[in-house]
Amino acid sequence: VVAFAWAAALLLRRTEGLATPAYDLAFFQQVVWNVGRDGRWVSSFQDGSFLGLHFSPILVVPAVLERLLSTDVRFLSLIHALAIGALAPAIYLFAGAVLHPARLARPVAAGLAIMLPASAALQEVVRSDFHPEAIGLVMALLAGWAGLTRRNLAMWALAAVALATREDVGYAVAVVGLVVAARARGSNRRQGIALVAVALIWTGAVFGLVMPWFRAGARVETDRYYQWLGGVSFLLPPFPRTNQVVAALTRPAPWFVILGMVISFAGLPLLRPRWLLLVAPPVLATLLSAHPPQAALLLQYPLILLVPLTAAAAFGARRALFWLALLRRRWSRGRFRRGRARHALAAAGRVMVMTGLILPAVGVAIVQGSIPPFVNGYVDQFSRPTGMAGLATMAGVIPPEAPLFLDEGLAATFASRTRLGLLTGNRSVPADAFVLYEVDGWVPNARAGNRRNTLLQFLRSRPRPVIADDGRFVVLGPERRSAP
Repeated sequence: VVAFAWAAALLLRRTEGLATPAYDLAFFQQVVWNVGRDGRWVSSFQDGSFLGLHFSPILVVPAVLERLLSTDVRFLSLIHALAIGALAPAIYLFAGAVLHPARLARPVAAGLAIMLPASAALQEVVRSDFHPEAIGLVMALLAGWAGLTRRNLAMWALAAVALATREDVGYAVAVVGLVVAARARGSNRRQGIALVAVALIWTGAVFGLVMPWFRAGARVETDRYYQWLGGVSFLLPPFPRTNQVVAALTRPAPWFVILGMVISFAGLPLLRPRWLLLVAPPVLATLLSAHPPQAALLLQYPLILLVPLTAAAAFGARRALFWLALLRRRWSRGRFRRGRARHALAAAGRVMVMTGLILPAVGVAIVQGSIPPFVNGYVDQFSRPTGMAGLATMAGVIPPEAPLFLDEGLAATFASRTRLGLLTGNRSVPADAFVLYEVDGWVPNARAGNRRNTLLQFLRSRPRPVIADDGRFVVLGPERRSAP
C-alpha cells in the first residue's frame, strides 16, 4: 500500500505539473483511447497497428474502463502505481512458496518483498509511467506461487493474463514454469514443464508470426534497435562485428545497474549460479540494443530482469537458510533449552533477517541516486506548478477532431484525440493544425528544447491567429490563407 501510494503521488504530481514525457504515457493513452472508442489499435506516434509494435491485448481492459469511467490520463498512472505496489506481495507469495517449509521462509520472503519498492531499479520503473509489462510480471509471479501451492487452474489463468500484457513477458512466465518444475513433484512438476513449453512457443509465435502480420510491412520504432547487427547476421553477431558487440557488452553503466540489482537482493542470487544464468538472455538482448535507455537499463527496462533475479534470490535464500540451520544446530547445542529464551532468539533472528535484506537495497538506491523524487537529478519534473485546470480552458477552443501540435509536457493531458504531434519531435507543422504551447514549457532535454524553440519562432512568424492566451498557455490557430 505504501509503495502504491508513493508511486501514485509521484506520477500524479508530475502529470499535473505538465512534465510527463510523451513517451510513454501519451503514447499508451492514445492507443487505449482509440481502442475504447472504435477498436482501432493506432496512434499518432507510429505507423500501422500498435499490436505490431508491442503485443499487448490486455490494453482492452483499461480501454473498456476508460470508456465506462473517464478518459483522464491519470487513470493509467494509477494502474501503473498499482502494479508497482502489487509487485511486493507477489514477490512475497512467490518467494515464500519457493522457500517453504523452511522456518524462516516468511521473514525472508517479507524482506525481499519490502526491499523491492526501495530498490534503485524499481524507482526507475516508477518514473517510466504506464507500462503493461509491469502488470504482466505481477501475474507471472502469482502464477509461480499458484503452481508451487498446487493451484494449477489459477496458475494457467494468471499465466495467460501475463502473456497478454506484452510479448517479452513470455520469458518471465517460462522462468516461473522452471521454478515450479524444480520445486514441485508429480503432476505439478509436469504442469511446470508444460508451462515452460507453452510460454516459449507462445513467445516465438508472437515474435515470428503474429506481430509481423499486424505490422503488414510497416516500419516500427523497435526495428532500429537491432539494425546495426545486420538482420540475419544477428544470429552470429560476434563474427562480422566483433569490436562493436564487445563494446556494447562491456559498457559499464548497465553492469552498474545489474550489480545494484544483485546487491539489492542481498547478493542471494550469487549463491545459486545456475539460476542466476537465467538472467543472461535478457541481459544480452538489452545490452545489444541501440536504444540508449534500454542499453543503459533505465526507465522500465530493468523489469525484464526482475523475475529471473527473484527466482535466483529465492533459491539462494534456500541455500543460505540450510547453512544457517546447520550453524544454529551446532551453536545452540546445549544452550537455550528454555522456551522463552528460544522464542526470543527466534523473534530477534526474524527481525535481523528482514533488516539484513532491506538495508542493501536502500544503500544501493542512495548510491545510485534513485530515491524519489530525486531520481537521477529529475527534480524539476516533480516541482513544477500544477496546470491541468488551466488547460481545460484551452481545450475548449480547439475542435476535438482537429490536428494538434503541442509541447511534450502537455501531450499526456491531450492524448485522447485523433491527431497529435509534438513540437519537440517535428520540424514542421501542417497549415491546418492548431498549436498549443506553454510559455515556460517543460522539455526532456536541451536538444529537444532547441528544436521546440526554433519551431515556435517560425510558427509565430506565420499568419497564425492567437486563439487563446492566458499568460501561461497559448493556442495558435491554423494558418490564414492569403487573399488571391
